[in-house]
Amino acid sequence: MANNSIPLTSGIRSNLLLLQQTSSLLEKTQLRLATGNKINTALDGPAAFFAAKGLTQRAGDLDGLKDGIGQAISTIKAGDSGITAIESLVEQARGLTTQALGSLGNDANSVKLRNSLAGQYNNVLRQIDKLAQDAGYQGKNLLVGSGLRIDATASSKSAVNALTGISGARATNVVDADTYDISVTGDGAITGNSNDIANAERDRGISNVEVTGFASTSNFNLNSISIKLSGGKGKDKTFTVTEGTQTFTQTFTNAEFNAAKAAGNVLRFSASFNSGTRISFDVDFDAIEDVADTAGVGTSVIEKNVNLQVIAENENGETVTRDGLAALGSGKVSNGENAFAFDSGTARITLDERQILGASKYSSAVSSAYGTGAPAFTSVTLSSGGTVDETLSFSVTGTSFNYTTNNFANFGVTAGGASVAVSAGAGSFALTGAGTNSAATYTIGVNTTELKLLATAAAAGGTEIGNTEVATGLTAANFGVSAAAGFAKNTVSNLSFTFSGSAGAATISLSDGVGGTATATNVNIGDASATTVTFTISGGVNDGATFQLTTAASAASGALDGTLSYKVRGEFTGERSASFDVRGTNAGESATLKTEQLVDGSDANNLTVQLNETNTSTVTVVSQNVQTDGQGLQLDFAQNNWNDRSDIDNAIRQLDAAKLKLRSASSSLSTNSNTLLTRLDFTAAFSDVLKEGAGKLTLADQNEEGANILTLQTRQQLGTISLSLANQAQQAILRLF
Repeated sequence: MANNSIPLTSGIRSNLLLLQQTSSLLEKTQLRLATGNKINTALDGPAAFFAAKGLTQRAGDLDGLKDGIGQAISTIKAGDSGITAIESLVEQARGLTTQALGSLGNDANSVKLRNSLAGQYNNVLRQIDKLAQDAGYQGKNLLVGSGLRIDATASSKSAVNALTGISGARATNVVDADTYDISVTGDGAITGNSNDIANAERDRGISNVEVTGFASTSNFNLNSISIKLSGGKGKDKTFTVTEGTQTFTQTFTNAEFNAAKAAGNVLRFSASFNSGTRISFDVDFDAIEDVADTAGVGTSVIEKNVNLQVIAENENGETVTRDGLAALGSGKVSNGENAFAFDSGTARITLDERQILGASKYSSAVSSAYGTGAPAFTSVTLSSGGTVDETLSFSVTGTSFNYTTNNFANFGVTAGGASVAVSAGAGSFALTGAGTNSAATYTIGVNTTELKLLATAAAAGGTEIGNTEVATGLTAANFGVSAAAGFAKNTVSNLSFTFSGSAGAATISLSDGVGGTATATNVNIGDASATTVTFTISGGVNDGATFQLTTAASAASGALDGTLSYKVRGEFTGERSASFDVRGTNAGESATLKTEQLVDGSDANNLTVQLNETNTSTVTVVSQNVQTDGQGLQLDFAQNNWNDRSDIDNAIRQLDAAKLKLRSASSSLSTNSNTLLTRLDFTAAFSDVLKEGAGKLTLADQNEEGANILTLQTRQQLGTISLSLANQAQQAILRLF
């Protein structure tokens, strides 16, 4: 402690102390005026200083929270903007479904348009997912949800893909874990849509259209069959029949039709496609030309049905079937992707129509007869046996031709090495031991009137022809047939011999009734010896045919006026053919597509916003899943390429439900945004209150401090003068010297 070794008088010391106090107060007042605070340190006022500091720190904390709340509001706005854009995409998708509903026809152009619209729909859904994923802000995305993922397991997809003819197994729109048992049934028997067949017969003038067969295990397709007819009245008729990439073309000429009509036969088109499909129909020029729109070119389409079902069954026993026997647009199985929609999700597989039959479960069966001679066999059923796949072709031989019925009285029918004798008029026959299935027994319905079109038989001999003889004005016993050759095949000619002149010089004129004639003159049939006359026909279908007529000795006498008639059957060559297919038993294949939770959900995308400085008040904005998956909008990709109306209707229902979910998600974000905006305003205002309160404790009154400094300055001046006066008392002593 410093010692003042100089003694001061009481007056001086008193004035000095007063001056020092004034200087100290002046410094403090100048500091308050410079800082604006009346309390600058804890020494100035501990209670007020620390109270103000606490208020100021809290206000600073709230200012920091304002930034966080502001960023949270921006994050919510980013999500809401994304939802608005997604709503626009949903409207675009809805427009595509409306367009698809306007193109529900089963013609090729309508189907192609719906398939194209389905592809566009899928692209819109993909854009919804991408937009949702791009709506993040500062590491938070409020549109992708928790990330929970339920999907098909890799092992189950591999198991289903291992099925013959199946690939691309997957599950979409999975809402809940489930299992889908995939199986295939049906033997692949092919038929034609009855309505399409009736329309084709009406519009093209053809008849007895038959579509049969068995799906090929390696070349089958589900394509419809188109029948194109060209050729107007009086013209040849050309048929172009197409299935997929394979086409058969056949032209029937007017000459062929007229010859068949004269012989009582019917022209028939028949084709066998590599797919296993068989089609045949009768061709009648008169019926065709009676139809107005067949005067030029016309096309009919026959939808093909096939006994093939692909079935998906979930763990609750509910089943969804894609059926080859269904009409197009009504759940028909198709080549490519097939979808099976359940409440828990949609199982999808890609089907290869060429191979899918290998996975099918079916029992042994046989097809209907096919080929141009198919009408001869009205039904084919398998009574027993049948373990392998094969094709059996019929061959028919005719015996004992009946010229009254114009048909053979008996037939020998052979198929696959087994033979059966069949009598005219029989309704059915049994065939045992045919082909590789030696233990199989087939019951075959038969129309024996048609069998002659398949039959083979040598041309009639003299004895058979002689038995048809009818004599008028002549003695039948005196005439006979020694030989006949070259007559039209597969038909019967009615020969008429007219006798004129005299027995010694007879003129014999031959007419075959179909434009052929021959004449023999100066024939002596009254001679004591037998006579043989050879006729060679000129003209008509029997042109060049020969007939040897024999007469007994003295066959006639005097003037002649009589006739002989004979029926002559040419060679039967079995110009038509017929076959049937056998389908052996197949055990079938099946597999299960299993869905389960593969990824756990998390709250990583939830946004938690701190609202006070003690972290006791928060708002959590939960991330909304507005992606198309089963945990989000549940918008499934176009099912079955929109071939079926039900699939389009299902998409519409999903879109309508998605709109409501989007509105709910938008409402949730808006509510949180409004809450945060309110808290932001409150935080800003409350921060100002705290700052104001702190100011009240520490801020100086500038006016007061200004007055204080003027007062202290005056006091300081007065103190200086007073000190000067006190010193003058001592200075008086100096005047003594």
